[in-house]
Amino acid sequence: MITNRPATLVDIPQIRDINHWYIMHSISTFAISLPPISHYEHILRDLMRRNLPFFVTVSDTRKSPDGADLVLGYAYLSPFRGHLLSYAPTVELSIFMRHDQQHFGYGTILLRKILCLVAEGVLHHGEEVVGDIQGIGPRSIVKDSEIQNIIAVIAYDAETPTDGDKLRKWYGKWGFVEKGQLENVGKKSDRWIDTIYLQWTRPEPVDTE
Repeated sequence: MITNRPATLVDIPQIRDINHWYIMHSISTFAISLPPISHYEHILRDLMRRNLPFFVTVSDTRKSPDGADLVLGYAYLSPFRGHLLSYAPTVELSIFMRHDQQHFGYGTILLRKILCLVAEGVLHHGEEVVGDIQGIGPRSIVKDSEIQNIIAVIAYDAETPTDGDKLRKWYGKWGFVEKGQLENVGKKSDRWIDTIYLQWTRPEPVDTE
């Protein structure tokens, strides 16, 4: 059976392995080095603290080498310019499938779950650090903001645009609107990479009265 559920620390080794494959073999992420497992644990804990969703799609009939249910993919929302509190209503989407589990619709299942959740209402615990206050030292201002916008960023190689164009169309089917393209903002494997920004905006609630 295929299940979608919140990620846990038990899933982190498989999440790390999925992400490491893309770091080594693709331009989907601009990272070029392989982070330690503590990096992914920190992401999960930080998103839980901020009340932002982190989901995995798992199969209980297929197992990882350590015997755990196989993680087929994962998706999460993270702060967009999270050090600035005024950006709290806007978050960024990250979504990755196992490289051998693409094109089976698992990404669509994850994206649909996240969009439905945000449409119903998600409070992001936004945070901004302020400076010394009468010798107390730095502290955080926390404010709950309902998520209104999701930003998807596509790494786009103009020399081999097929994958990027497919993602553009896929996001478009789900209501993401392309807002702009930055050219040659990254370089990986001796190739200049563009970034394309797409925005999904939470629909206005329907008045049933």
